Amino acid sequence: MSDVVSLRLASQTEKSTTTQYRLLELPPDLCKLIESASSGVRLEIKGREGDDAVLCTENKTYALRSVNVSNSLHVTTGPEDSLGSGPGNSIFLNEGIHEIMEIVPTVPKLDRLRGILRGSEYGEEEWDNDMRNEESLDQEQRRYSRAELAQIIQASDVEFSNALKSSHILELDGIMRPLPLEQLSKILVYVFTSLISYGLPRKQIPASRLADILETEHEVPSAVTKQVMNWFGSVSDGIWDMDEIQSVRHVGLGLLRPHMHTPIGEDVLLTQWKTAVGDAFAHHVKLSLLRGEYLIQPNTVGRDQSPDVVYFSRSRLPIEPLQRFNELFLTRTRWKEVEMVAFLEDIAVDKKDCDRLLIKYARRSAEKDGTVYYTARAGYV
Repeated sequence: MSDVVSLRLASQTEKSTTTQYRLLELPPDLCKLIESASSGVRLEIKGREGDDAVLCTENKTYALRSVNVSNSLHVTTGPEDSLGSGPGNSIFLNEGIHEIMEIVPTVPKLDRLRGILRGSEYGEEEWDNDMRNEESLDQEQRRYSRAELAQIIQASDVEFSNALKSSHILELDGIMRPLPLEQLSKILVYVFTSLISYGLPRKQIPASRLADILETEHEVPSAVTKQVMNWFGSVSDGIWDMDEIQSVRHVGLGLLRPHMHTPIGEDVLLTQWKTAVGDAFAHHVKLSLLRGEYLIQPNTVGRDQSPDVVYFSRSRLPIEPLQRFNELFLTRTRWKEVEMVAFLEDIAVDKKDCDRLLIKYARRSAEKDGTVYYTARAGYV
């Protein structure tokens, strides 16, 4: 005959007064990661007071959402875990749980990065002898190390590292400092001209030699040049394997950036762009490289000359979906699908998530020629 187990309600003295329980519902990929890891998995919950907390693995960020459950769940303990002294075969009901924490993939929350480092940008005036003059920074501006930023930004370690790279944030003397687009574009132009002027190879570029040239000829500190090389390619054994397309792209961004309010003709922009990167790299130049960074002026489409474009970067738009759509529809009341999607890709986990955002915040319509447009959905904008 099998032993009888009694199910008892724990008294106040039998309940633990120091333990609170939260149940997490793990998505399949996270569950598989935890079960398969041989040396353990580091999970970290990030968020300052007032933030919606996120759960981070080494390379992914998940949102935590409280979801009510219709059927109550109870945490039970055996006699050895209880504070009381009930029968040996008793199980104690300690705490009722009426909600679970749902874990869903989300984009890392990186918008805070720009605001925190505002005022500590690395400027051209520092390209002289004293490249890291402490007096050049506003004395009221808080300076952050990489470790300090990592604790503030709600992103996994891999996503955080990628954000520092894509946001072009230098680490100089242990302090994180953004490199403005205009200065970055100049450095890349110096790179292209130096490769040609000094007969350096386009592939397998000697990193130290190029850094010395930029420091001697253009007063760009070697510490800055070497970090730029790692942003636009990889350096191994002293050899730089340059990402030509991304390097060319950012030269184009630098040329487009001043035209936020004053349009520039597409042909004019492309001509200036090809001149800046030189004949050896001009074949990479095309407007599609600047996807998500520009708008075509509607009133110039269809003219004999090329259309006008203006600088309009998704990196300057709010990261919260509702605010993002508000900003987009204040800019234009009607968007072509291909144009709108370009300004949503950075706040959507994947295409399915992007489609979900469009359904929620925008209204879809199609013209006879099949062109799809989106307008604001009533109640959101």
